[in-house]
Amino acid sequence: MRPLIATLILSCLLFGGVAAAAPGPSLKAETLSVKAGKDQREFILYTPQDTRRGMPVVLVFHGGGGGAKWMASKSRKLTRTFTEAGYAVVYMNGSSRRDSEKLRTWNAAHCCAYAQRQNIDEATYINAAVDALDRKIGIDRTRIFLVGHSNGAMLSYRVAGQMKDAPRAIAPISGAIFADQPALPARTSIFMYHAKDDEVLSYSGNPDDKAERWRTQPHLGFEKAEVELARLKGCGAPGIASPASGLTEIRRACAGGSTLLALSAETGGHEWASRAAASYQIEDTLLTFFNSQR
Repeated sequence: MRPLIATLILSCLLFGGVAAAAPGPSLKAETLSVKAGKDQREFILYTPQDTRRGMPVVLVFHGGGGGAKWMASKSRKLTRTFTEAGYAVVYMNGSSRRDSEKLRTWNAAHCCAYAQRQNIDEATYINAAVDALDRKIGIDRTRIFLVGHSNGAMLSYRVAGQMKDAPRAIAPISGAIFADQPALPARTSIFMYHAKDDEVLSYSGNPDDKAERWRTQPHLGFEKAEVELARLKGCGAPGIASPASGLTEIRRACAGGSTLLALSAETGGHEWASRAAASYQIEDTLLTFFNSQR
């Protein structure tokens, strides 16, 4: 199968549907670029109205087959929720063979496609972006947060320990870890989410799911991943709650003052942003979780 055709299929599997409109006229976007190794790589910055120095920043990583502009267009509520709360929001851009606007992936060690095959150094790109953001708007380097979807979620698990400034928290949405998941920084909290009816990246870790062809190792099921991350993070016993109908939350206190929060949904599929329940907005939950990480 030719690489371009394979990548197009990946895009359809991980996303589907038509891209929404851009985040809106009141949200000012600025595209910046940094040198990462031999490559020049871009990202899109949204800043809050209050641009005083020392603001926290959220780095957002699209899923495989997407791109920074596509992810920003699908994440208008995320952008508004966080910029109104004083966060800078940054949409990071993966790599593609033809350097197209979409069809981009991240190197998450065992996935996906072009970025994984080319062994792209994602940590160098992220560190360069953080440095550029600090020079431009003066971010709080102790309050860097990562949000990733699908392949971007896989990356957030892998790259947290490679960053020059350890993220305060990561939020992998509909992603996965692998058996060789590296340790995460003690200070880094985790908000992990997965829907049980996800047919692209299975909740159970079923090796026959539709995304298997794009990985070099099978992923761990969500529940096994939560247990393994609790071990790596030195977490305590779980507390279980139901924040809304169809949602189950497992929360643990971990070493270094960090938190592990695993949220599973009965429905919601693989789409970003997942709407697991009528009364549940994942953007608001993420903001509450990030605000609690002080």
